Amino acid sequence: MRRTALIILTLSILAIRLFSADEITFSGGKSTLNLSEGHEEVVLSDGARVSVDTLVINSDRITLSGTDWRYVNCTGYTVVSDEERGIEIRTRDLWYDRESERLLISSWFEIDDTKEEISAMGGSLLYDMKGEILELSKNITLQKITDDGLMTCQAESIIFDRNNDLLTLRGNASVDWDGDKYSSEAISVDVENDNISLDGRIQGSIYG
Repeated sequence: MRRTALIILTLSILAIRLFSADEITFSGGKSTLNLSEGHEEVVLSDGARVSVDTLVINSDRITLSGTDWRYVNCTGYTVVSDEERGIEIRTRDLWYDRESERLLISSWFEIDDTKEEISAMGGSLLYDMKGEILELSKNITLQKITDDGLMTCQAESIIFDRNNDLLTLRGNASVDWDGDKYSSEAISVDVENDNISLDGRIQGSIYG
């Protein structure tokens, strides 16, 4: 028998807990549920919130869809936090695939990594949470706190491999640190020991 149901809740907070491969909990002050078979969808607003394991997403509006609510689509101001990973992201729009654990942002964003003491901002972000790879693009500015002061990195794109503590800068790449500035086509930074490697045409201003 084909299931058809459309439910609109406006008077109380909706909270639903589902158990699949990963537990997901979501809530919102105003919520719409479409449970038509093959078209299942939940739209949350007025304090929309989704929790998946240690990942928490708060947004102006969140739409859940797909089998076992696989896809999470956020519109409006959105904050993503994961205390276990030490990550917080602020943006305007966001898409998250729970099955592949990939988070995509195609607009302005800010990100803080409290474990590595890194902050960055830019215009596009792809976060592979399984591999702990962040791909930041569109005029990226990244800052890292070091024992010798603030390190500022700029590039068209930066790949941050969190598992291997490696930053890879490409496209008008530059690093400004401890009074010195380095520029090259590509720059690698070892986050653990702050070693800098330059590749391609190199420019530098070194003081000391």
